[in-house]
Amino acid sequence: MNRVRIEKVKAVDEKTYNAIRNLLTQLYPEIPPLEFEKFQRVVNSPNVSMYIATIGGEIVGTSELASYEKLGGEVWTIEDVVVDESARGKGVGKKLTEQMLKDAQERGARCVDLSTRREGARRFYIEKCGFKDKAESRPFWGLRYTL
Repeated sequence: MNRVRIEKVKAVDEKTYNAIRNLLTQLYPEIPPLEFEKFQRVVNSPNVSMYIATIGGEIVGTSELASYEKLGGEVWTIEDVVVDESARGKGVGKKLTEQMLKDAQERGARCVDLSTRREGARRFYIEKCGFKDKAESRPFWGLRYTL
């Protein structure tokens, strides 16, 4: 049986870019495909760690752990988690999440946030990964102003 392997993306290469671009089209079918230059900027950003999940050497998942500092403290967030349709239900998403949470904790994070529009993803993060709905402990509203 092939095991899920998680690693940080440390260098920009064509194979990783193509795999991540294809995965992101499953997550964001309504937006144009990822451009190589944007991929380079994110991989090289000091505030973002990009991860890939492989099974048998094939990239089947990706995610990002991002942080930024504000006056009220440091903010940590999980972004752009996607597992290929063919690999869902094999523990890939959980292993990606566990690695990001471990890395965030090692880097001093006190909490990690994430947002999702998908009910199935919400249940996954609560039931399998131990996340809590922010609204349970305090009123919380996510707002957006579109330009």
